Amino acid sequence: MGLLNRWIESLDYEFRVLDSCSRHHSPHSTCSKCIESCTEAAVTLVSGKPIISTQKCLECGDCIAECPAQAIEGFLPKRMIHQNQLIVTNEHPPSIREMLVLYKKGVKTLIYEQEVMNTDWKQAVSKTNDRLKELNEPPFSIQRKKREIGEEKFTRREVFSIWKKEAQSTMKQIAPAKWRFNHRELDLSIFYPNDQFTIISLDTNKCTTCKACQILCKKNCLLITETAFTISAQRCSGCMLCQDICPEKAITVEEKIQPAVRISHSLYTKKCTACKSKYKTLSINNDKCVMCKKRESFGTFLK
Repeated sequence: MGLLNRWIESLDYEFRVLDSCSRHHSPHSTCSKCIESCTEAAVTLVSGKPIISTQKCLECGDCIAECPAQAIEGFLPKRMIHQNQLIVTNEHPPSIREMLVLYKKGVKTLIYEQEVMNTDWKQAVSKTNDRLKELNEPPFSIQRKKREIGEEKFTRREVFSIWKKEAQSTMKQIAPAKWRFNHRELDLSIFYPNDQFTIISLDTNKCTTCKACQILCKKNCLLITETAFTISAQRCSGCMLCQDICPEKAITVEEKIQPAVRISHSLYTKKCTACKSKYKTLSINNDKCVMCKKRESFGTFLK
């Protein structure tokens, strides 16, 4: 990609957090992946919601890649790819998620020119290959090739520092880069339809089928009907919101790769031994409805 194109593309926008962020949906959300991924400390919490500092942000794309809700608007850095080979540069390496997507797009070889491969890239490839092994996929191959003499290389930081401040106000009018935003392109469930990257577990003795988790899950992983509570974790991105907001702490989410499965827990219709009303429960051993159990617990607490 030409230097001028890269520069123009960087002028028309600033990374920002969208309302689809899990912390915008619930104050109980504990997701902090964007903060943890930012080496420049450009992402901070303000009133419990993540804000990106335009002064500190280098637009490296790490926060975009790590956000499980695809809630950070912007575009990932353009990677140097030649004949389905990813070229190792002086720039920050792709995230594991990004490399897994590139892999499924046919990019399965990395090329580097140095005597020794860049340490950050080497670690990124190693971690990605570990994930590919869990997915029963062949690893990325790595090859060393010398660069053509006279070829110039620039980092994103160098490009920005040379040009961005001087001409931003002028070029902003002619650089509608927003249509290039690709922050939604890293949904691994699309590229790995037969696998899931998380395990969602349900404690049927604690769950009261209040449906809070179902309502807040934007990936539609949880479905509560009259007869069952069904969990389909293949689409789960690991935002942890269902776990965070469950009032009974009945849901746990674990990051783990395994073949996609659909789990269905049966719902039983029973008669409460205390108030005699009918109620739904996931535990065949429950003998009281939710309200009577709470009254009983509250009475025990007062004693």
